[in-house]
Amino acid sequence: MDTVIYFSLSVMYALLLAAGIYFAIKDRWHIFSAFLLIVIAALLYDNGILTTGRYIGEGTLLESLNFLRYWMHVFFTPLLILFAWQTLRAAGVTWALNRLGTYGVVFLTGVIIIIEALPLFGLSLEPVWQQGVLSYKRVSSSGGPLMMMAVSLSILIASIILWRRQRWIWLIAGLIGMGVVGVLSIPFESKAAGNITELVLILSLFATQLFQSRRAGSAGTNPRN
Repeated sequence: MDTVIYFSLSVMYALLLAAGIYFAIKDRWHIFSAFLLIVIAALLYDNGILTTGRYIGEGTLLESLNFLRYWMHVFFTPLLILFAWQTLRAAGVTWALNRLGTYGVVFLTGVIIIIEALPLFGLSLEPVWQQGVLSYKRVSSSGGPLMMMAVSLSILIASIILWRRQRWIWLIAGLIGMGVVGVLSIPFESKAAGNITELVLILSLFATQLFQSRRAGSAGTNPRN
């Protein structure tokens, strides 16, 4: 069952990535906004490897492909901090438009990436079968919550400000939806619940970007948002 879920998620991310590239070129997204596409590509890869793991089989190839999953997670997920920052800039939030503040957020994101990447140099994986899905999991603990806390807090702050400033409720709705899906998945044995909640968040981020792009275009302002 989980293989079907991961496959469906892979298809969704492939469609989102294709649509995102189209709109990024058409609406001239800011580089920070385009980081969302990198995260989507990483999630497409992640779910794709989980889908095909059982067919690839245990061995060096699948282990290497799973190593890459962990590295992509560490290097690309924090980029959502910069995406959240850009949504505030696109909304005209004064302190987010400050160049020094932008440099600070970039620096903070880089520090988080370095901190989270250091443990990966000693990463050890072992094959695990779960709900018909073959993957390689960390032998040690999954590491600290710093990255996810920083990303979640950034998106939460942005969602509240956008709700109040632009009357855009769907980003905070995406965060709430993540929690609802997570709670509803508790009675089930599927290990794919976390991946489903990720899709809910990505959809709300994608919708937010489209909303701000269209809003900027209709207002005749700079479309690079």
